Amino acid sequence: MKTTIDNNTRVLQIVTSTQKQVFCNPKDYKEIAKELNLVEGYYTVYHFWNSKQKKLSKKDLNSLVD
Repeated sequence: MKTTIDNNTRVLQIVTSTQKQVFCNPKDYKEIAKELNLVEGYYTVYHFWNSKQKKLSKKDLNSLVD
């Protein structure tokens, strides 16, 4: 899947347990999760805000995606 990053919104980085990395915007998260067959507990989601990487909690991720 190809995504186009919109620099006016947050950017998410998904890192799987096999160290595969994907960058996307929150609107593309569900589609990418389905394509990568992500299993809860075997991947980490980070977001970039003010040029700093920060791990997202499950609650914060759900609020961004919905």
